[in-house]
Amino acid sequence: MDRAAKEVSAPNLVVALGLLGRTDPDIAGGKGANLGELVRAGFPVPAGFVVTTAAYRPPDLGPLATAGPGAVREAVVRTGLPDDVAAAVCSAYRDLGGAVAVRSSATAEDLPEAAFAGQQDTFLNVIGEEDVLDAVVRCWASVWTDRAVDYRAGHGIDHGRVRMAVVVQRMVDADFAGVAFTCDPVTGNRHALVVDASPGLGEAVVSGRVSPEHIVVDTRRPKVVRRTAGHREAFVRSRPGGGTEQVNRPRTTDTALPAPAVRHLVRVARDIERHFGRPQDIEWAWAGGELYVLQTRPITALPERTGPAGLPDRFRRTVSAMLREVLPVRPYPIDMTAWLGPLITLLDKAVEATGVAYPPASRMFVEDNGVVVRVEMPVPRPTPRLLTAPVRLVRAARRRDPARWRSDPLIETMRVRADGLRARDVAGCSWPELTALLKEGPRIAAPLLELRLRYFPRTLLALAVLYASLCLLGRRRLTGALLAGVDTLTADANRALEDLATAIRADTGLSEAFARRTADELCEALRTSLRETAPGFVSGFDAFLDVYGHRDTVTPLLLTQGTWRDRPDIVLGLLKSLASQDPPPPGPDPAEQAEQALFRHPVLRLGPEPLRSAVRVLLRQARWFQQIRDDTRFLAMLPLPAMRRALLEMGHRLVAAGVLDTPEDVFHLRLDELDGIGSRPPAPGPAAGLRERASGRKARRAGLARTPLVPPAPAQPLGPAHADVLLRGVPGSAGTAEGPVRVVRGPDGFAALRNGDVLVAAYTSPAWTPLFRRAAAVVTDTGGVASHAAIVAREYGIPAVMATVDATTRLSDGQNVLVDGDHGLVLRP
Repeated sequence: MDRAAKEVSAPNLVVALGLLGRTDPDIAGGKGANLGELVRAGFPVPAGFVVTTAAYRPPDLGPLATAGPGAVREAVVRTGLPDDVAAAVCSAYRDLGGAVAVRSSATAEDLPEAAFAGQQDTFLNVIGEEDVLDAVVRCWASVWTDRAVDYRAGHGIDHGRVRMAVVVQRMVDADFAGVAFTCDPVTGNRHALVVDASPGLGEAVVSGRVSPEHIVVDTRRPKVVRRTAGHREAFVRSRPGGGTEQVNRPRTTDTALPAPAVRHLVRVARDIERHFGRPQDIEWAWAGGELYVLQTRPITALPERTGPAGLPDRFRRTVSAMLREVLPVRPYPIDMTAWLGPLITLLDKAVEATGVAYPPASRMFVEDNGVVVRVEMPVPRPTPRLLTAPVRLVRAARRRDPARWRSDPLIETMRVRADGLRARDVAGCSWPELTALLKEGPRIAAPLLELRLRYFPRTLLALAVLYASLCLLGRRRLTGALLAGVDTLTADANRALEDLATAIRADTGLSEAFARRTADELCEALRTSLRETAPGFVSGFDAFLDVYGHRDTVTPLLLTQGTWRDRPDIVLGLLKSLASQDPPPPGPDPAEQAEQALFRHPVLRLGPEPLRSAVRVLLRQARWFQQIRDDTRFLAMLPLPAMRRALLEMGHRLVAAGVLDTPEDVFHLRLDELDGIGSRPPAPGPAAGLRERASGRKARRAGLARTPLVPPAPAQPLGPAHADVLLRGVPGSAGTAEGPVRVVRGPDGFAALRNGDVLVAAYTSPAWTPLFRRAAAVVTDTGGVASHAAIVAREYGIPAVMATVDATTRLSDGQNVLVDGDHGLVLRP
């Protein structure tokens, strides 16, 4: 046991920072332990002490389940500090003297797996014994704020085991303050030190009240490689009598942090990282020409180092955006083994036939005990077959006419097999029959890859010739619009939804029911009152789900995320939005407009008729690509509802056998583990093993909640600074539009979108398509020119900006913005 541990052994109620170290989080909390370690290592930390966890009195948690966190919080404040604790705190404060900062330091914060940043309270510029005692009590009470309780629950941390220490330090009246990350927290670049700085106290930066100065330092030189001026809209300062105040000021773009401060901060931050042996998130202050370290913690949710060296940044951005769009949710073990894994294996074989090989799924999806930790960026590798690919493509293009693809017998065979799967009564199936059903799903979807191999060649060849021709004619920007407006099964589903919305608007009773009820309440009404008052609508809704209910709610690559049939409330939310207002009047057809613009080109306008006829044929054949791609994806989902019903049936049986706590816990098991159970409930030994695996993976998954599944790619080049540019991304659909922002985080938010809103989302999928008819423009965090949002935006003729990375967090509902789809910008109007 080291010296510090001996000197702070219980029951010490108050301990000087210099007597603590990194091994003392049980005594001083995460923040206090880290600060003590810094003091002992000689770093510039303001003097102070810790009110240890031995002083903390855990409250009665009974009210937490009944009255909520607020009741526990009020009880802590009402009880106050015990006399012995108050005496110890006052004695230590008298030795320190003057204004202090009082900061919460829970035993479950500032840990490598969970930072708890901002979850508990801090009080600045506290003056006098009574106010210090009050701040300590309120720090204890902040363990029970709603946000802290939710955060612990999300990370699987037991509320009853959390203890609170409180750090009391001499107040630093900062000239400048902020945060420093010893590596880039967004890209994972270990050679970039990132600093956010602003005048005044650091509270303005960490709370997000200002747009701070942003500095990026290449630590290999070291040298400032990027410096973006902050807006300095406000600063926070100490008040003479105690507490702080925010002072608003006109927006400026002056650089703030002096060069000596930057140099000193870089040197100290790198030393702190070396001392702790891992990247750190540091809060600092610069006062009177001196640097002070106020806090340090490991950077959580840190992306892995970006993909293999040598790949162009544009390639990384494109592939990263594509992966984040198709995998917005971390796959479960059952996803990887029952659906996604088998599909990737089939896809690998199909792609390899083209002459390009990708790494196997086992290398692309990095797992830890069955939990997907991250997705490595796949790097294509040419094979000798690539040399003959052009010849094989031309030969294959001659064999199959994409105009006839919908009549291919493979489609009917697949539909029949999927209908047979859907007709099975999973409740009456034996365990081996349920596992066989899960294995059958990917085999039903497999022929769709064969369909793509048969009919893609001619349309891909036409696409390539069309694109080259447009480049030669200087009309490359027309490509997206020229390929829009293709008839697809998704378009059929959208028209069917519009028909149901029209029926709602035409019926006063239905219209009122949809206006005043939530989507969940409408689900219940469909089973009860609406069957009597609107039987025609209910029949039509049931028929809609029969045809389109296999549509995915998030992504077709994940079995666990459910379909429209599993979540009829999502469809009802869409209908609630569509029926709440008349559809906007139809505008000009973007594809028709683009075609007219193309044929106005002098080469085509003045050229011979055979040339114009050849271009029309080329257009028609190129447009088949979108239909084949969309429809095969639509058909691939046909087995999903039956597979999910079978999976949840297995979950219910394992709950009944005492193996799992909830049916959904079956998602944390692998298909081979379910298959190994046999025909009877597992014996106690194997059952305990399955339970342990499921619970362990569940906890591991919860711990990864804030870690990106797909490591972010290098940022878009910033280009010239412009005060009106809010976000930069990738142009997805041309044009400009202005409107209020509506951030839609998932299907539950569909009903909130109004005509003329700017739809802002992390990503979109075909389930979102009906919203595009009402949106003025679309902005997404992920995606690219070939993503769902970009394609549909072009079809509807509205501007779109893709791959902004953080539009959903930086834009807010009601904020008026101008979307420039030509240049990939979101601006202040």
